[in-house]
Amino acid sequence: MNVPKIKFIKMSLEENIEQIKWMYLDESKSLNCRNATIEYFPDLKEIDKLSSKDNIYKKIEKVVKECYEYSENKIDEDVKLYNEIWKKYNDQYFKELSRYLNVDWPSKIKVIEAHIGLIPIFPRYLDSFSFSMSFRLEREKVVEVAAHETLHFLWFEKWKELYPMCPRNEYDAPYMAWQYSEMVTDPILNSSRIKNILNVEEKAYDYFYEIKDGCSTLMDNLKRIFESDKKIEEKIVNGFEYVKKIIKD
Repeated sequence: MNVPKIKFIKMSLEENIEQIKWMYLDESKSLNCRNATIEYFPDLKEIDKLSSKDNIYKKIEKVVKECYEYSENKIDEDVKLYNEIWKKYNDQYFKELSRYLNVDWPSKIKVIEAHIGLIPIFPRYLDSFSFSMSFRLEREKVVEVAAHETLHFLWFEKWKELYPMCPRNEYDAPYMAWQYSEMVTDPILNSSRIKNILNVEEKAYDYFYEIKDGCSTLMDNLKRIFESDKKIEEKIVNGFEYVKKIIKD
């Protein structure tokens, strides 16, 4: 069985700036990137009042550069720390996740890069098997984020088997396949098989837990589907059919 390794590396100043530009300008309601970015960088709160996108970019570049230069030593320290924290979980978690989903890691994927920087939102990049996350995270959060983001990579390998006609763009926000992939992090990472390895509490996006289905919630019912004794393939399909009945794209 191929078992990839997560390698935590420092994002460059330029990468940080580009990430924050994207996050600040993103208008998708599902991710709420702009508000998270302003909360992370309060100095960006008023830049919408500037005259042009070029001036907005210049302000972002200035704010991120100042913060990056101030924080660079701490980022270096946390890159080393994150690698040390994760190495005890890597092989056992990836093997068990493969068994849980009944799908192998792609043989060509040996390293999953985790880019560490000044970001409030932690995006994953399915095509490159990489993701980004922030520095200054507590140990439990480091484990939870790494497990959550890498779950997406193997989940969509399984998804391709079950839904080969699903377009690639629907693996990302705001489509139903993406929403479902974010919901299932709760029942999978909180399952006894995975929790015994990671010992973290996984929580999906808050608004998923607010979706009602009569007297119960969508997330409670989805968790019951995944707690059943059925094969994982049936759980995934049954869960998706249920979710589609409750919410719409």
